[in-house]
Amino acid sequence: MVHQDTYWSQLSASMVDKVVGQEFQLLEVLGHGAYGCLFLGQSLVDSSYVAVKVLTKSGLDHQQQKLQQLEIDIQTSLKHPNLLALHRSIQDDDYIYMVMELCDQGDLFDYVIRDQDENFVREEHVVKKFFSQILDGVERMHANGVYHRDLKLENILLKCENDDDEDDLTCKVADFGLATRERYSMEFGCGSTSYLAPEHFDDDKQTELVPYDAAASDSWSLGVLLLALMFGRNPWQEASSADAAFTEFKRSPSMLKEQLFPELSSATYRLLASILAVDGADRPSISDIKERFLSIDRLYVDEDDDFYVSEIKKESPVSIPTVSTKYADITSFDSAFFSGGTGSSWSDMVEEDEEEAALSKSIDFSSNHKQPQACFTQYDDEDTDMFVHSGEKESWWL
Repeated sequence: MVHQDTYWSQLSASMVDKVVGQEFQLLEVLGHGAYGCLFLGQSLVDSSYVAVKVLTKSGLDHQQQKLQQLEIDIQTSLKHPNLLALHRSIQDDDYIYMVMELCDQGDLFDYVIRDQDENFVREEHVVKKFFSQILDGVERMHANGVYHRDLKLENILLKCENDDDEDDLTCKVADFGLATRERYSMEFGCGSTSYLAPEHFDDDKQTELVPYDAAASDSWSLGVLLLALMFGRNPWQEASSADAAFTEFKRSPSMLKEQLFPELSSATYRLLASILAVDGADRPSISDIKERFLSIDRLYVDEDDDFYVSEIKKESPVSIPTVSTKYADITSFDSAFFSGGTGSSWSDMVEEDEEEAALSKSIDFSSNHKQPQACFTQYDDEDTDMFVHSGEKESWWL
């Protein structure tokens, strides 16, 4: 991993000013990781700016090449204002160049971090606008038989579409490295730990593996994402019996409002309780979530709400630290370059702080756990922010 990262660090500098496809010039290195790098590019035709992700073809076996091409095919096939556009894919003997639209306003994680300094919760109109756009994008994906499998704040990019109004931001669902066209999957642990649905964890002690519903898994992730967007923290670190908050939620779902997020309106709580159904078969589709979300008058409580905040017991069954610093994601792998135990994603294109990265450790799949086809890494659960990362990073897309 370190050797590959050094390789890209050295190579990326030498690629500045290179022209690819006789149309795009690489202007500046925006980030690099173990499996590729990201550049600011410019069209030689109309001078527009783009993001160019450069991936190596060297050292990949046939299956890895197929998975790499799958991401390109999926992103090329998806056209929607709330999905990150892939303009072109250019290849030479050694590299693939993915020319994508440039999102210049950061990602939703960074937005929440900045806003958290001033506001305890996000303003209602902001949440409604952003989450509706995210639902629109994911709804289009599902309608086209594509399932993201790594929905989280960090994978929602922000773009200013109106030069006259810097606050007029549009959400773009990004990073399709884990996306699949298979509705039912055996790739357990595919995604980021704190956003994974319960079916990715071995809590039912079944001896026989059964596929999980990738659409229902996306719905769960969006429920966690909505809470993270509203409050700047996740409800639990993982949806398994190893997590005290989730265990209490599983026993009594009302604790989501009564103890964790008393500011939720009753209507918002009811929607979230259905999205976060432990059984994936009970979760609403993205279209149903969208319909119910748009019908909610108030996301937060007021004095007339039947669960007004002053009547809520403030004690929580677990410590709920708030988010502070953004860290490099260590809880996901990329299907295009996954090799057992790496727990890394080439699409993150980051420079990790090695000391922080050392906090990552592999899950011990003991006799109590089903061994999935693909493993994910896990963090220590003591003194850990509810946004779980390790190692400060720059976003791969900029």
